[in-house]
Amino acid sequence: NKALAGAWLNPETQGQGFFIDVYESINFMFAAWFTFDLERPTDGTALIGEPGHRWMTAFGNYSGNSADLEIEWTEGGVFDSSEPPVTQDVDGSMTIEFSGCTSGTVDYDLGSTGVVGQVPIQTVPGVPADLCESLTKKPGEPGLL
Repeated sequence: NKALAGAWLNPETQGQGFFIDVYESINFMFAAWFTFDLERPTDGTALIGEPGHRWMTAFGNYSGNSADLEIEWTEGGVFDSSEPPVTQDVDGSMTIEFSGCTSGTVDYDLGSTGVVGQVPIQTVPGVPADLCESLTKKPGEPGLL
């Protein structure tokens, strides 16, 4: 439900995580994954941030407690400018599965990179699960997604 929207992370990998948005009216989910490169870059400098930053976006439909999303890579742009034009290519997939209002997993396949794996996720500490649980609970039943 829409209360699953927000920041999610794996506490074992600080500085990395997901921002998830849920559109219940069209059964659609969008996710942004903020992470780092596979290895620390040894050359080049960045004018904003640092050279190892990476981000991906993913989108698709969801059903029940899981979503199968396509990963889109965006590249070629310059900060706060329409030039040069940005390109976006779908290359990979992820499945987000929520095991409750505060935890889940992300299974990923980064397409042509050959990188696959799984990340356990939980809501950012301090985010209450009350709204999620109230939206998923049916009368007389424990909360469900």
